[in-house]
Amino acid sequence: MDQKHDKPLAAEIANAVNIERLLTMSRHQPVAAIAHIFNAGLLAYASWPSKQPIFLISVLALFCITSVRQLFAWWRNRNRPRPHHVSDKTIRRVVWWAAAFGLLWGILNGGLVYMQPSPELLVIICAVYVGMSAGSFLMLYTIPSALAAFLFCSVSPAWTIILLRGTTFDYVLAAYTLIYLGFLFVSARFTQRSFVEGIALRLQNAELAYKADAANRAKSRFLANMSHELRTPLNAINGFAEIIQLQFKGPIGNPQYLEFAKSIVESGRHLVSLIDDILDISKVESGRATLEERAVQPQAIIDQVVRLTQSSAEKAHQRIESHLQSELPSIFVDERKLCQVLVNLVSNAVKFTPAGGQIRLEVRLNSEGGMSFLVGDTGAGIPADELQEVLKPFMRSKDVERRQLQGTGLGLHLAQELMKLHGGALALSSTVGQGTVVNVSIPASRVITAAQQKAAG
Repeated sequence: MDQKHDKPLAAEIANAVNIERLLTMSRHQPVAAIAHIFNAGLLAYASWPSKQPIFLISVLALFCITSVRQLFAWWRNRNRPRPHHVSDKTIRRVVWWAAAFGLLWGILNGGLVYMQPSPELLVIICAVYVGMSAGSFLMLYTIPSALAAFLFCSVSPAWTIILLRGTTFDYVLAAYTLIYLGFLFVSARFTQRSFVEGIALRLQNAELAYKADAANRAKSRFLANMSHELRTPLNAINGFAEIIQLQFKGPIGNPQYLEFAKSIVESGRHLVSLIDDILDISKVESGRATLEERAVQPQAIIDQVVRLTQSSAEKAHQRIESHLQSELPSIFVDERKLCQVLVNLVSNAVKFTPAGGQIRLEVRLNSEGGMSFLVGDTGAGIPADELQEVLKPFMRSKDVERRQLQGTGLGLHLAQELMKLHGGALALSSTVGQGTVVNVSIPASRVITAAQQKAAG
């Protein structure tokens, strides 16, 4: 198993959460850095008539230095690939960084409150601080400890001064700020919980998908191995049954034994064809199926399909007709697999069409520049709500089940998968009581134009 999936899922979730925390914070770094400079400058400008210009200039310089450094770090790391691991130590550094920025804001706000500003300036300070708190929520909501560190360090100095010598107006603003910050922090806790649960759900889904894929591959390997194991005794059964049926070693006394031998041969051949279908499906699903492509004339394919299915159609008292558009170009396909698809479709049509019915094979160029092979019959048809179901493995029409007709439900699914290998498609259209038409389309990229044929020649 992949090393990634040897790790406990809880450790993966914790690491993924840390990665997303860091990336979320990094995405907001440029806006946060510019907001710090702008808001600090706004407060310095509004407070400039005070008698402490050195304090304002010093704090503003610190904001500029730290914010420029933050912008530089973001610019340097912006094109780095997504990290595969982010430790808790890195997240703790983010918490300390948030506390340092919060303390810087605390020094500025505390200093301005200490200078006993006018009520108007105090409202401006409160408004700017509320805006910065909302900005910090957007940047740090995935790390509630960092948000709490920023909020506490940024507001503590000003609150301390207000509690020591504030007025009623100061207390009202402080209470408003406290309620607002409490709302931000509680929202961050709920948002962070949803954030973590979303990441956990995504990883659990990925884990389930991985296990389902592994189980599907194991199923395909099992089917392939079992199919190979079954073929060996079946070939022996078929071979000896044919020897008995043809009486190679002399005549059989009781003619009924010949009928038994015939039944054994027919049942064995049916099992072999079923095993072949299972092998083909397992190859397709495991990605081991390959195409042996070459240029083929559509007429040659149709002739081969008619030759292989003519006897079964005659036994069912049906006739097969073929119609090809004139001057059809060659197509670049795996001839054996395309014939297998069409033989499956014609065999289905023969099986589900009553005596006296007609099977029609048609080949023509379609509107997309590709080529369409159409297999139509005059059978009972398939209800509209079952058209997609019958394309699934081991699924058959309910009408077929009611009639107890022989079949495993693999033919259409295998034909569809083989066409996907060619980049083509298989589509069903049917009318109950009138028949079914299967459209096997070859993409335009596999149709060899006259110019291509001339160049190849």
